Formats: sequence, C-alpha cells, structure tokens
Amino acid sequence: GSGKSTLIQLLLRLRHPTTGDYLVDNIPAEEINDPSWFSQIAFVPQDSKLLNDTVAKNIAFYREASQDEIVNAAKLAHIHEEIERMPMGYETVLGARGGALSGGQRQRMSIARALLKRPSILVLDEPTSALDMRSEALVHETFTRLKGDVTIFVIAHRLSTLNSCDRIIVMQDGRIQAVGAREEIRRNS
Repeated sequence: GSGKSTLIQLLLRLRHPTTGDYLVDNIPAEEINDPSWFSQIAFVPQDSKLLNDTVAKNIAFYREASQDEIVNAAKLAHIHEEIERMPMGYETVLGARGGALSGGQRQRMSIARALLKRPSILVLDEPTSALDMRSEALVHETFTRLKGDVTIFVIAHRLSTLNSCDRIIVMQDGRIQAVGAREEIRRNS
C-alpha cells in the first residue's frame, strides 16, 4: 500500500504517470524511445525465476553473450567463485527453479543477469529480504562496487538494505513522506 509496485512500474516505464512529470536528464521519459530506454535499464525482482538450464544460460537469459561477459557479470555480482566450485562450473545445469542454490545464490545469479548488459540504471525490488547475513553483505559489496557507474534504485522495507544509498525516499500511502541521507532519515522519519 505504500506505492512500491507503482514506483517500480514508473521507473521501468511499464506505467505512465497520471499527474506530474517523469523526467530523465530533463527529457520527459515517454519521449525516450523504448529500445533506447530498455537497453539502459535492468530490473531484479524480489523473486527471480531461474531456468532449468546451465548457469551461463541463466545469466545470459536469452541474450547473446560471450563467456567473458558472463564471467565478468558473475564477478560483479559476487557469485563467480561459487559457480567455479559447482561440478561443471558455468555449464552446470541448475534444475527447476535454481535447483540446490540458496536464496542468496539465486539472488546474486539474478543480479549477474541484470548486470550482464551493463545497464546505466538498475532497479532492485527487496534484493536482500530473504538473504542470510553473508549473502546480504555480498550484495552490498556489489552496490558499493557499482557506485558512481550505475544509478541504483533499491526498493526495501529494512533500512539496513539501504546502507550504501546516497539518498532515501520514504513512501507511505502512495506519497513521498521524506527524502534525505540515511542518517537524516533515521533521525527524522
């Protein structure tokens, strides 16, 4: 009820605002052609679906990609070393819904999938909600590494998920209630 799903849909341009303006570099978002927009943005849902296929094909996700591109995306998502330890590495078949992968491994695999195309905007929905502390720390390392290269929107309920964010927007009942740095939000909201 806070407006989280609507915000995601607006950011991804799956929905258009009924009032107000959505500007990207001072250009109305709807004026940016779809192929250009969708080539620049990536989305990681809270519950990503994995294919009953190899690790490499799960990261590529129906796109052409070299092995080096796949490995680089996995390294950015801090899942490469774990993939290397799998029986057949990147050629290991995951099985239905990710097989024996942990929730953290599935989430980092999904982040690698999103990072493969080197987006300039990355939108993540509750990326750490079901992760153990180690996996959450690895996701935060990814955020830190991407800082300055990628604009990251993290939708989350827990303030700890937003540790690496420069600004936080608090929403309630579809309205923005507060905007500011993490410590300012912690004190005042």
